[in-house]
Amino acid sequence: MILDLRVYGFPVAQGRPRAFKMRGTGQIRVYDPAKSKNWKQDVKTQVLQKLAFTSDGGLVEGPLEGYLGFKMPRPKSARKSDHYPAKRPDLENLSKAVFDAMEGVVYKDDAQIVRAVLEKDYDPQPGVVIQVRAIGSAES
Repeated sequence: MILDLRVYGFPVAQGRPRAFKMRGTGQIRVYDPAKSKNWKQDVKTQVLQKLAFTSDGGLVEGPLEGYLGFKMPRPKSARKSDHYPAKRPDLENLSKAVFDAMEGVVYKDDAQIVRAVLEKDYDPQPGVVIQVRAIGSAES
């Protein structure tokens, strides 16, 4: 196991990149929306704190598998029989933000993630459970 931790905070999906035209030069600049950027920074900070105590500081190379379990707060409007948050934000964009945040911290490139298990459920403590494992060459 390369990484196993729970990051606390309200999970935010990766937002669409925003663009603007620079005055004078006419160049187009693209940036992350503030909510996405702040969530990714929170993830990165908490992952770095965990790695400071558990690893040698080198970036992992090779194929990896990841597990992300998103813990969403139950809205007051949700029925007691609703066990899973089958509403926005969608799971794919939630995972994109977390995998991007760990790039350059845990691994060189998020393209190294070749297998992922993703889920979201209700929990009074919002956040995400993150597990990253190396996939050995002997594994099929």
